[in-house]
Amino acid sequence: MRKSLPKKLLISLGIPTIFFPGLILASILGWNWQKNLSELASLGDYRQSEKIFPQQAKVTAVLDGDTFEIDNGQAVRLIGIDAPNRGELGFEEAKNFLTTMIDGETIKLEYDYYQDDKFGRILAYAWENCAQSLGCQDGQRLVNWVLVKEKQAKVVTYEDRRKLKYEEILKEAEK
Repeated sequence: MRKSLPKKLLISLGIPTIFFPGLILASILGWNWQKNLSELASLGDYRQSEKIFPQQAKVTAVLDGDTFEIDNGQAVRLIGIDAPNRGELGFEEAKNFLTTMIDGETIKLEYDYYQDDKFGRILAYAWENCAQSLGCQDGQRLVNWVLVKEKQAKVVTYEDRRKLKYEEILKEAEK
């Protein structure tokens, strides 16, 4: 007999309510939540799980100018920036720019205090390997910064939230 996935357990593990529907569906479809959630609990926090928040991944599809999909099927939203949305001026250009930059590449993902959003996407800084291109330092460059520097995205900050790790660097790129 399978036990139901209790909401109190998810809350006690610090898992945001945005994940609840997916976790409950996975449980119904046969995911062994008792075993897997106890593994998460042993890490101390779901944010420490490399399955949920990988350190590197291959980009499998670019969805728009600031969002892409990685090889485990998760969507990654570049934190601290905003590119034009579908239907807005510059959408296709920003999407094509990001596609040319990282589609099919293995990138490194770095997380800030905010690691996910209300849409279930990972929020991250993306680092790509480089040789001598714009913003390249020690063989890597910050994709978020390049998009701002090349006017494909703008910096987004929220006054009521904690300051982002690379906020000043991104703001400097916008000038």
